[in-house]
Amino acid sequence: MRISHVRVDLSADDINSLIRDFAVDSNLRITDIREDGIHGQVKLLFLNVDFIAKPSSGSEYEASIDIAAHKLVAIPGTVVNRQLREAMKDAPPGIDVIRNSLVVHIPSLLRALGVGIKIRELRCYNGYLRIHVDDVELPLFRKLAGVGK
Repeated sequence: MRISHVRVDLSADDINSLIRDFAVDSNLRITDIREDGIHGQVKLLFLNVDFIAKPSSGSEYEASIDIAAHKLVAIPGTVVNRQLREAMKDAPPGIDVIRNSLVVHIPSLLRALGVGIKIRELRCYNGYLRIHVDDVELPLFRKLAGVGK
């Protein structure tokens, strides 16, 4: 199945609902969406770690999310970088560790799941995450339609 030219605005409540639907045991919650990014918390062991996810679409069809976590206790950058690289060594293509933060390249990550996507715009706007998609192909619907056997 192919879908073209769709624009969706997601609120923090919308994203939290999606997280509950797709990742039931997730310790992740979105607290706010501002112009500077998506603010949230993730529970790691017994600590609640705050994070900011900054979506961007610098050039056409290149969309990524830069995720930076912080805690009140200062942790040396080299330790954070090493831990992030260790955690991501078995990650699918599309996730890189840069400057002590995770950078998720959305089209590459979804390509590993068989989903083809072209994102025209990805940004925080007026309390919403705006996603403007030019083209998306979903393999599940392709199989159901009998295409590509």
